Amino acid sequence: MKLKTKIYFISSVAVLLTFSSCSKLLVEQPRSQITPQFFSTPGGILGGIAGVYSDMRNLWGTEGFLNMCVGGTDEDLVGGSGNPNFFTYSIVNSDIVGLWNIAYQDINTLNGVLQYGASANLDSTTKNQYLGQAKFLRAFYYFYLVQTYGPVPLHLKFITVPSTADSRAPIADIYNQIIQDLTQASTELAPVPTAPFLGKPATQPTALYLLAKAYLTRGWSSAAQASDFDSASTIASNLIANASIYGLGLWQDYANVNKPGNEYGEESLMVIDHQNSLTYGDYTIGTYASGPKENKSCFYFRPNYPAVNANYPAGGGAGVMTRDITNGRPFIRVRPNGPYLLNEAFADRINDSRWDNTFQTVWIANTTPAVVTPRGTLIPGVDTAIWTPPYEVSAAERASFPGIIFTPDGEGDKDSSWSPNMFPSMKKYDDPNKVQINDASTRPFIIFKFSEVYLIAAEAYYKQGDLVDAAAMLNVLRQRAAYRSTNTAAQNAAAVTAMTIVPSQVTLDFILDERTRELYGEYQRWWDLVRTNSLAERLQRFNPLEAYPGFSKEPTDYVLRPVPQTEIDLVTSGPPFPQNPGY
Repeated sequence: MKLKTKIYFISSVAVLLTFSSCSKLLVEQPRSQITPQFFSTPGGILGGIAGVYSDMRNLWGTEGFLNMCVGGTDEDLVGGSGNPNFFTYSIVNSDIVGLWNIAYQDINTLNGVLQYGASANLDSTTKNQYLGQAKFLRAFYYFYLVQTYGPVPLHLKFITVPSTADSRAPIADIYNQIIQDLTQASTELAPVPTAPFLGKPATQPTALYLLAKAYLTRGWSSAAQASDFDSASTIASNLIANASIYGLGLWQDYANVNKPGNEYGEESLMVIDHQNSLTYGDYTIGTYASGPKENKSCFYFRPNYPAVNANYPAGGGAGVMTRDITNGRPFIRVRPNGPYLLNEAFADRINDSRWDNTFQTVWIANTTPAVVTPRGTLIPGVDTAIWTPPYEVSAAERASFPGIIFTPDGEGDKDSSWSPNMFPSMKKYDDPNKVQINDASTRPFIIFKFSEVYLIAAEAYYKQGDLVDAAAMLNVLRQRAAYRSTNTAAQNAAAVTAMTIVPSQVTLDFILDERTRELYGEYQRWWDLVRTNSLAERLQRFNPLEAYPGFSKEPTDYVLRPVPQTEIDLVTSGPPFPQNPGY
């Protein structure tokens, strides 16, 4: 969300009013102009909302949140320098504090806005839009909390008096509040981004998207209501039918979905803004330090391409690649799970363009002077120095290729196979406009896409037994994915035919695979598998060596993340706060 400069100033004041735990408050006495009544002023409302939007930068785009969202799933394996705790299910309490602390800090701010903002001196339309923002954001955080930790404390009043007691609320109560907040927000928010909430903040369609997903998720849960899947499919389908009213749609070419510069386009429902302003962007130019709000998603999926030398796998020789902005800073945190992606999700790489538009498999030589390998000279800017094709190559191809080839299996040679350090690089978060190699990204982080509305509708229809409508929703995305700008019209038409499915092909596995094809690496997968009760089975089938052994070794499977120990320790009055099973 983009707000006027003066709003950012207010947000820095409002954040002082927020707290790091719902159980023990850090501020006992209001100071200076910061009082609960501050939220009854227009500046107080906007400051609180801006502070919450700013805090989202502490999650999406950061390494800890990435680990929680992609670690221990069917899609990914730990990279050569990644944190194995999340990927092997050896998670400890200290790994998981970010979401809990930030969510409850911001929920308290939002409760202040909602509790006192109703009396602000504003016209009713503007006030409703402001309060709609707060309702959406409160529901947003509770939605992620209940999926991640199960029953959590449900706080709906602004906390001004410290307490050392806290307890979990029933899941049904949490979902009821989420749905109530989103239902109201879907009528109170503006239909399109409107000043002072510019960029891609919460709007009516964003609230409808999350409302549909909340119904879908509750429908899978122990708090399910008989009408949940019908509500989810109806809301999602209506949103699709009315997309033009909201300025929403799908790019014709999937290649444009994640292209730098398109973040505010028609397919984006909501983004978290980043910028290179030192005042408002929480951004430090050219630093190795980990800024708490910096978007470093462009680093995490990068292999260690600068470490590949000319004589590889033997030692010696110059590096065939030099680290640069185009190819990114290699953090080597996450690598793709080749067997699942190649054999299942992206098995059709001819008709489906999404593999090519998701992964980088070619590194063009950039080292000068030209590097000589045992097979030839690599001309900078011309020759391919490293190639990670999604298939095996012949011995003759290797012998005639001047660069270095890494294939999924390496023809049985582990030194020539994809590995924790060298693998295809996920390129959705590339930022070619950075000033320096080590800079964090200033690209807006897209957290909700219009394309996912089709996936929500398909899953809801599937759960209702309506495979015809489920297939129709999936086919919209699949037929879009068949398009390539380099194809002829006849080729694209043939690809559309090949990509079109019939209702009998719709299964839960197919829907989950389609989510991978459309949304790989977009900080969603762990929740997808938990929501659909698929985590254990999919890990055992597709990630049996890394994630499943750790997942299954405890008495209770890890279908929830652990409650942070700080929360448990702070509850010293009344019943102890319980930890989730298995931790």
